[in-house]
Amino acid sequence: MLEKKDLEQRLAPKQPFFVLKMGHRMYVAIKQHWKPILLLMVLSPLLAEVMSGGTPVLVFFLPWIFVSYVIVLYGFQVLVIREVARRKELGLLGLWCLGLIYAFYNEGLHAKTFFSSFHSPIDIYSTYGLVENIRIPWMLVISFWHGLYAVVYPILFVEYLLPEEANEGWLPLGATWALAILSIALAVLAFFFLRPAENATLHLVHFAFIIATALVLWLVAGKLPGSPRITANTGGGGFSWKLFSGGAILYMLVLLVPQLWAELQITWLLFVLYFALLAIVGVRAISSQKETTRERVIVFALGGEMAQALFSLVLGALSGNIMLLVSSAVFAVIFLAAMMCLRRRASESTPPSRGSAMK
Repeated sequence: MLEKKDLEQRLAPKQPFFVLKMGHRMYVAIKQHWKPILLLMVLSPLLAEVMSGGTPVLVFFLPWIFVSYVIVLYGFQVLVIREVARRKELGLLGLWCLGLIYAFYNEGLHAKTFFSSFHSPIDIYSTYGLVENIRIPWMLVISFWHGLYAVVYPILFVEYLLPEEANEGWLPLGATWALAILSIALAVLAFFFLRPAENATLHLVHFAFIIATALVLWLVAGKLPGSPRITANTGGGGFSWKLFSGGAILYMLVLLVPQLWAELQITWLLFVLYFALLAIVGVRAISSQKETTRERVIVFALGGEMAQALFSLVLGALSGNIMLLVSSAVFAVIFLAAMMCLRRRASESTPPSRGSAMK
């Protein structure tokens, strides 16, 4: 027979101990992996917001703006996506699919740019292709873009720069769940309370649409091929102009070609078919490779980032936006230097030809 005191101790709530234990694990994880965590939380909003011209660089580093990007919009969320992708052993395609879910989190729940009652970052998409007040073409463009430029590319860059951390988990499971729940709660509050709502019924329909689409994408992410397997840094040999050009071409196909179509006001159904075809071709092309090196995916990502930087550079020059012009030029120089470094390492790692060796 248990004494009354022992029984009370066994039945006592253990939540405080659990919270303390989870907090300790999170502290240990951050202490061990603070470099990739911090770098990813800053790099993702920096590349997505500043280089695209969405946020001027001086505004980005204002304390309240910077903290909101790192905690509410980009940093915690992309970190959670990276941890989820690693635990589920998703490949590049699965990671990108989680990036599509992130786009619905950012542009659907927080900024609400998917919906015609709210501001459109690009005017041409404001009233184009509306279905139940949903900007279908804009939703496709910004989702594909976010999946690459806010999620996949920043994660690849951090894992390349810190290769010893690439195959490690940066957060314990409890901390990952805590950040995910916090992010979802903040997004739901933002969707319903932080900005004037549209018609209440339509607002609920839009919320249901976001949740349903996110669940479908979650299921799809787990079904996508895990190939190619990314091997560790090889110390050179990964540079290819074909890969670099491929990244730049993908940027044009995702952002510039659709904008031309929007200018021509083609039917939104063709717009949907275009992105469906783009996704199918991309999935087949990527999954056909069984293995690739980390340098090769970085070269591809650099091509996409360079295209983004050059486009923003031209946009800054044409609009007289000095801040965008300067920040885009800085990014372009950084990407160019990285590209030349990879190219030099590739040439150094290439064995000399037989004739030159005899000389």
